[in-house]
Amino acid sequence: MIFRFGNYTLDVDVERTRAFYARGDVKTTSQQCTCAGCQNYDKAILKMPAAVTDFLESLGLDPRKPAEAFDVMGGLAEDGKVLYNGFYHLCGVRLRGEDAWVKTAKDMKHLDGDRMYAVDGDFKVSFEEEICLLHEAFPTPVLQMEFDARLPVALAGGYHYVPSAVYTVSRDEQGNVTVREEDAQKWADPLKADP
Repeated sequence: MIFRFGNYTLDVDVERTRAFYARGDVKTTSQQCTCAGCQNYDKAILKMPAAVTDFLESLGLDPRKPAEAFDVMGGLAEDGKVLYNGFYHLCGVRLRGEDAWVKTAKDMKHLDGDRMYAVDGDFKVSFEEEICLLHEAFPTPVLQMEFDARLPVALAGGYHYVPSAVYTVSRDEQGNVTVREEDAQKWADPLKADP
């Protein structure tokens, strides 16, 4: 099915996309992670205006099942909302439109919000051909829909972000990268964190 969103033209197999998200082994954000960011996303995405949820569902996506969603700030923005980035996968191809990821240095890119399509004032998307974290059973061809969102706090006890894990990344003189997982709870309590 052909879709046109701003400068993007897509050919999406809605039924194959929908069938993938209906699988029992494809989890919601709150089933994948226990941090406040993921727990909140799972509830808050369904509180977004119908323009957002209808948009996602029209593409065959389950709003609660992004491949990745994360709290950009690790807390609330000035307006009291939680800022998220992340992405969903679609079975389809991009026929027209430009990447919203802009190269800023040799190995660095940033997501340019001005190149994204505004579904509503708090939810923007772009459609990328570079794919990350793809489920092994996802049908091809694959398109990645990046999102930039401002979601309300939907957790009953308020929003207190503590990551489920903290990673330290280092590179040695030969260029080898080492990733070390640390106890996130240590970072949640400033008195326990290393100086």
